[in-house]
Amino acid sequence: MEQPLQPVQFPGRISRRLSLALTAIIAMVLLVGGISLALAVRIFRINEAVDRENSHIQITDQIQTTFQRISFELHQMHAAGWFDRKEDVQKLHQDLTRHLETFRDLHRGQENFPEEQQELALFADLRESVAQLRALTDRMLAGPGRSWRLGPMDLAQLNVTSHQVARKADDLNTIHRLKVTRLLQASQSMMRAIVALYLAFILVGGALVAVASVAFTRGIAAPLRTLADAALGIAEGHLGERVVVRSPNEIGQLSHAFNVMADRLQGRERDLRAAHDQLEQKVRETQTLYRIGTEILGLHQLDRILQSVVEKARELLRSEAAALCMFTQEQDELVAVATSGPADAFRSGSPPASRNLLGGRTAATPGDLDAHIPRCTIMQPEFLRAHLAAPVRRGETVIGMICVCSRDPRTFTAAERDLLSGLATQAGIAIENARLYEEVRSLATLEERERIAREMHDGLAQALGLLHMKLRRAEEQSAAAGPSPAADGLREMAAITAGAYEEVRQSIFGLRTMVSRGLGLIPTLTEYLHEFSAQNGIAVELEVTDGRPIHLSPASEVQLIRIIQEALTNVRKHAGAGHAWVRLHREDPWVQATIEDDGRGFEPATVTSSDRLHFGLQTMRERAEGLGGKLEIDTALGRGTRIVATLPGEA
Repeated sequence: MEQPLQPVQFPGRISRRLSLALTAIIAMVLLVGGISLALAVRIFRINEAVDRENSHIQITDQIQTTFQRISFELHQMHAAGWFDRKEDVQKLHQDLTRHLETFRDLHRGQENFPEEQQELALFADLRESVAQLRALTDRMLAGPGRSWRLGPMDLAQLNVTSHQVARKADDLNTIHRLKVTRLLQASQSMMRAIVALYLAFILVGGALVAVASVAFTRGIAAPLRTLADAALGIAEGHLGERVVVRSPNEIGQLSHAFNVMADRLQGRERDLRAAHDQLEQKVRETQTLYRIGTEILGLHQLDRILQSVVEKARELLRSEAAALCMFTQEQDELVAVATSGPADAFRSGSPPASRNLLGGRTAATPGDLDAHIPRCTIMQPEFLRAHLAAPVRRGETVIGMICVCSRDPRTFTAAERDLLSGLATQAGIAIENARLYEEVRSLATLEERERIAREMHDGLAQALGLLHMKLRRAEEQSAAAGPSPAADGLREMAAITAGAYEEVRQSIFGLRTMVSRGLGLIPTLTEYLHEFSAQNGIAVELEVTDGRPIHLSPASEVQLIRIIQEALTNVRKHAGAGHAWVRLHREDPWVQATIEDDGRGFEPATVTSSDRLHFGLQTMRERAEGLGGKLEIDTALGRGTRIVATLPGEA
C-alpha cells in the first residue's frame, strides 16, 4: 500500500518576486517618464518664451520702421510740399500707436528678469520719442493753407529723435536677444538632462535585464530543462531519474512533485513486474495443467503422464525433488510410481508399474485427510526440510499423494498449494482414466471423456476464463498508467490465455460430442455438425448416400467421430473455408467417410513433422489404421482438401 504524501512547505513564490520586479520596473519607467515629461513641459514653456521674445523683437523692429517712415514722410512733405501725404502720415501714427500698445501687452504677466528695469526705461524713452514725433507732426499739419513747412529747429529735433529711436530699438532688441540666448541655453541643458536620463535608464535597464536573464536562467529555465530531461528519461523507461530540489518556490515544489511521481512510478513498475511474473507463473501453471489434460485426453501412457506431472511439479514449485506415490492394491502403504530429481534424494528401490497400483483408502471426514498425506517415506530425510504434499483422489477415495521437497527450508504459498492440488487432480484424473480404460475399454472411454469434459469445463475452463478476465483487467490498468513493457507482456499473456481457453472449449465440445447419450451415430453427428456450424460460422452438410444404414462397432464409431472432429478442426484452423461436407457411404464390408471443404488447401510435401496440421493428420491416420482401415488425403493449394477415411463396418 502506498504511503500518503507528506506535505512539504515551499514558502517562496515566483509570482511574488515577479510582481515586485514588475512593480520596480513600472515605478522606474514612471519616474523616468515623469521627469522626462516635466522637462519636456519646461522646454515647451521655454519655447513659448522664446516665441514671445521674438515677437518683442519683431514689434520693436516694426516700431522703428514705422517711426522712420513717419520721419521720411515729414521730410518729403517739408521738401516737396506734398500736402496729399497727410492721411498717410496719420495712418502711420495710428500704426505706431498700435505697435506700442502691442509691445506693452506682451510685457504683461512676464516673469522678472535682470534687464527688466532697463527695458522699461528704454520703452518709456521710446514712448516719449513717439510723443515728440506726434507733437511735431501735429504742428506741421496745423500750418496755414497747403504750405507745410518745418523750421530749422523742428528739422533738427526730427533728426535727433529718429537717431534716438533707432538706438533705443537696438538696445531693446539686444535685451531680448540676451533673454532668447538664456532661454535657449536652458532648453539645451534640459535636453541634455533628458538624454542623460534616457542613457542612464538604458544602462540601468540593460543591467537589470541582464541580471533578470541570469536569474531567470538559473532559477527557472535551467531547472525546467533539468525537469524536461528527467521527464524524457522517465518516458524512455529510466525510472531512476531524479532532480535536485534547489529552491523553496514553485520550481522546487514542481521538482519535489516530480521526484514523488518518479518514486511512485518506480514502485508501480516493481508491482507490475511482480504481477507480470505472477501472471507468467499462472500461465505456465495453466499451460502445464492444460498439457497434462491434453495428454490425458490423448490416451497417452499413464506412466508418461505421471512422470510429466511430477516433473512439472518440481519445475513450477522450484523444488529439488518430487514424487507421486500410490497405495498398493495388496498392502496399505504408499509406493512411488514417478519421481523427478537427483537420485540421492530418494531411497533405494525402483517405482513399480502404475497400472498395478489402483487401490486406495477412503477418507471418512475432511479432518481425516491429514492421515492420508503422511510425510513422504521415499525421500531422504535431508530433503524433507521443505515438504509439501497433496492427495491424489479418485472421487472421495484417496489413492495416493504427490509431494515436492527441498533441502533448504521454505514456506509454500497458498497459490503453490493450489497448484500442487491441481496437479494431483490431474494425476488422479489420469489414473482414473487408465483404470476405467482397463475395466471397460469402450464404454469406460466414453464415460471418462464425459467426466473429463465436465472437469475441464468446471475447473480448467473456468480458471482460464477467470485468468483471461483478470489479465485483461490488469492490461487496462497498466495501459491507463502509461505505456510500459509490462503492458505488452500482459497483452501477450491475455492472448495466450484466450487461445488456451478456446482450445479447452473446443476440446470440451469434442469430448461431449463423443457421448451420444443413446442417440446413435447419425443423430450424434447431425447434432455435432449443427453445433460446430453455429459456433464457428462454417456451414457443414451431412450426406448419407443411397439411404442404407451405417453400422459400426462402438470403437469404430468413437474413432470415426474423432477423425471427423480432427478434420473439421483443421478446416476451422487452417483451411479458411466457408463450406464443408461430411459424406458417409457404405460399401460392404467397409464404411467410407469423406470430409471435404472449399478452403485454400495445402501442399502435403510442405507439412513438417512439427506442424500441428501434420500432427492432426498423423493422428487421424493412426486412428483409421488402428481399426484395420486406411486414410487418404487429396489436396492442393487453391482447391480445398478432401479426406477419405475407410473403416471396417458391421453387418
